[in-house]
Amino acid sequence: MGLFGKKPNINHEAARLEHNLAEAEVRYLEVVRREIANLIVQSDPDLMMRSYQRAWTFEREITASLERAIAEEAALVAKYSTFSEFELLGTRHFVPYEDARKMSSDDELADRYQEVSRMLVFMRRRRDFAADIPVHDKEEEKVLRECMGRERDRRFLKRIESALKRFYAYQSGLQMGDPKTFGVANFEDAEVVIVPLPSLPDNEYGIAFKKTDEYGVYSFHVFDSGETSHTYCRSNSMFQDRKYLMK
Repeated sequence: MGLFGKKPNINHEAARLEHNLAEAEVRYLEVVRREIANLIVQSDPDLMMRSYQRAWTFEREITASLERAIAEEAALVAKYSTFSEFELLGTRHFVPYEDARKMSSDDELADRYQEVSRMLVFMRRRRDFAADIPVHDKEEEKVLRECMGRERDRRFLKRIESALKRFYAYQSGLQMGDPKTFGVANFEDAEVVIVPLPSLPDNEYGIAFKKTDEYGVYSFHVFDSGETSHTYCRSNSMFQDRKYLMK
C-alpha cells in the first residue's frame, strides 16, 4: 500500500486492472468497517456517534493539509502492511457476532473503526479512483443521527416495558394479598420509581430510572370499542415533557 505520489499508468489494461483492484480493496474495508460499526452500535449508540464525528473531523483536517495526509498515511501503512490486518474480529463468517464481540473491548472497536475509516479516506484520495467523493458527509451524518436515535428509543422502550412488567407483578401481588389495594400504583425497586400521573382521560405513569437519570412517561387509553392504545415518551424529572419514542 502506498497511496500518494503515484505515476500515471499509460497502459490502459493495466490501469483498468489497477482501478478494479483499488475498488475491491475499498469494498473490503467498507465491509470491515460495517462489521465493527455494528458491534459498536450494539454496545453504545452514542459511542458510534462519537466515532463517526472523530473520523469525519480527521478527514476534514487532512484534506486541508497534504503534508499531514502523507505522514498519516505512511504511519498507517507501516502499522498495517496488508489489508487483512485491518480485520479486528479475526473470525469466520459463520461465527456469531456476539461471540466475536467478546474478544474486543469498546475502546478497541472504536480505535479500529478510526483506522479503517482513515484508510478509506486515503484510498478515496487516489487520483485515479474517486478523489472528489468524501468518506463522511452531512447527508450520511443525518442518516446516522436518525438511525442512532431510533436505536436509543428502542432500547429505552424495552427498559420501560421491563419496568412495567415488574410494576404490574407488584400490583398483582398486592391485590392478591388484600383486595382493597386495587389501584395502588406507586412502585420502587433498585432501578426505577413508577408513579401515577394526574392525566385525563388517559392512564399515565411517570418512570424514573435511578442509575441513568432518565425519565419516561407511559400511558394507555381504552377506547369504547375495547381496543387499547399505548404511548411511550421520554420526559424530564417533573414528567412534564413528552417526546414520543421512535419505533
